[in-house]
Amino acid sequence: MQSSLKVKLLEVFRLRMYFFMSVSAVAFFLLLIQLVNLQLVQGREYQIKALRNRENYIPIPAARGDIYDRNFTEGEKNVMIVSSRPSFNITTIPAKIKSEKELITVIDILSRLLKIDKDEVLSEIKNLNPWDRVVLKEDVEFDTIVKIAAHQERFPNIDWEDASVRVYNSSEMFSHVVGYVGNISFDEYKRLKPEGYRHYQKIGKSGIEKQYDRLLRGRDGYVRRIVDVHQRTEGEEIGMRPQAGDNLVLTIDYNIQNTAYEAMKDLKGAAIVIKPYTGEVLAMVSKPDFDPNLIISKNNISIVKKLQTDAERPFLNRVIQSRYPPASTFKLITAIAALETERAVPEKSYYCPGKFTLKGYKDHDFYDYDAHGTVDMYWAIAKSCSVYFYQLGLLAGPSAIMRYAEDFGLNRRSGIDIPGEVEGFIPSRQWKYKAFGQPWFDGDTVNMSIGQGFVHLTPIGMCNFVSAIVNNGIVYRPRVVREIRTNDNSRVIKSFRRERILEIPLNLLTLEAVKKGMRLSVTSGTSGRLGYLKVPAAGKTGTAQTRSIRQEKYSQHAWFIGYAPYEGPPESAVVTVILVEYGVAGAASAAPIAERIFYKLNELGYFTSAGVASKSL
Repeated sequence: MQSSLKVKLLEVFRLRMYFFMSVSAVAFFLLLIQLVNLQLVQGREYQIKALRNRENYIPIPAARGDIYDRNFTEGEKNVMIVSSRPSFNITTIPAKIKSEKELITVIDILSRLLKIDKDEVLSEIKNLNPWDRVVLKEDVEFDTIVKIAAHQERFPNIDWEDASVRVYNSSEMFSHVVGYVGNISFDEYKRLKPEGYRHYQKIGKSGIEKQYDRLLRGRDGYVRRIVDVHQRTEGEEIGMRPQAGDNLVLTIDYNIQNTAYEAMKDLKGAAIVIKPYTGEVLAMVSKPDFDPNLIISKNNISIVKKLQTDAERPFLNRVIQSRYPPASTFKLITAIAALETERAVPEKSYYCPGKFTLKGYKDHDFYDYDAHGTVDMYWAIAKSCSVYFYQLGLLAGPSAIMRYAEDFGLNRRSGIDIPGEVEGFIPSRQWKYKAFGQPWFDGDTVNMSIGQGFVHLTPIGMCNFVSAIVNNGIVYRPRVVREIRTNDNSRVIKSFRRERILEIPLNLLTLEAVKKGMRLSVTSGTSGRLGYLKVPAAGKTGTAQTRSIRQEKYSQHAWFIGYAPYEGPPESAVVTVILVEYGVAGAASAAPIAERIFYKLNELGYFTSAGVASKSL
């Protein structure tokens, strides 16, 4: 029996041994397979993950391209309107911080050190992907970076990065031309992400900065920073160097821009100076303005909101984004319509007693600012005689006036290379009936003939109109950028040439009549302020009724449109358009600004053959 029991025990032991050996063999085999998998199959992947745990990839935002005025000369000291300077940003990736509690603690400490709003930062982090890099503070001084680097145990996963800060060297003077940069919004990021934009980047928000953002922004690089298990920096190296954006050379002359800016310093309105033969904009000023340097940081949101809600609307570019009654400047359209339809001749005279009575079911009087006596078209333009144009408008008819206004593109955008332009408005019979349920009356024609009533135009639209007169019916697209250069200025990437956008077939005798009246306005009429200039100028003033309920002393807009030199070739001409909101009158408020601009243009040699040759495209 003992032997039998022993045999049974040995058999059970043997079975158990086989079982445990089998289990051990299977376990060893599985471990071997996993080892092969980890070392050979997935080894590279885990190696990368291990490196990622030891490495932080910190972006290096590219410096935006510089912007120069039109007088740029390679190898010389040039007027730099916009540039960039080196600085630092403080950033983090929230997902790398161990817990929400630790994140709140770190942000709380940083908020005191960096003087940032803790709640705003936490709110921004909450609305982003936790693996997105968040910029906590921009334009940080180097001493602050040293403090954070020296106490990294208190700031786990808080990084610092090289960054460039945009510098608008002329502050407010070019604010509506160059615009400004700002943080990319959620909607902008969603739209631009396929083009390589990142959520932490700055983008152009208005002006040239927005229009040419893809050229100016460059390409970001990154630095590879090695950290230990406590996220302390052990070393770093540049993984990819950033590539700075392209530079831009403007058509704008700093000296002319400064003259227009100073002339309009205490006023509200718009001024534009353009070379009609090329479409080059020499100056563009809109008042009131703003200082882009104060609003480009993400930590200056309150300043941006204040400007956006300002009743004076400083962000509005009045040259291209505001419409005004053109007043007496529109009389030139009425004159052209009457002459081109052969309803009038310049020598035909009308008597002006100071008012015009429109006969009808009920007679209605339309007044003039003075009694001008007997005047022909030349003197009617020069003296801005409304009674003459009341009758001329009725003679030409509303359809002809509307048609020629549209032929000059006054109801369309010019296509200038600055975003946000609006079109002017030319009424029609159909529009009035649809808007008011009324037919077009003769009184509407009388009002439209002198630029009042329903017609509203932009300053840049009027600038194109005068350009067409100078160019014998041809209009070139206005431009503010002359050429694109590489960031080191060693090579021109692209030069912009003039682009014809309109050609109005006009009789040369019509143009000569209008130009003669504009010249007479300077020598003996409402634009007499420009009569003493060394260069012969031609112009037309306007005083627009605004139907304003403002309580200020003056409630009329003041216009001046003109060009110089009179009777010079189109390639030597410069057109100027001035609009002063709530000015006294065109002669009193707008013409003096044009006078200063023409004086400066002559001083700089724009009206001499040598000046034209050196300053044209």
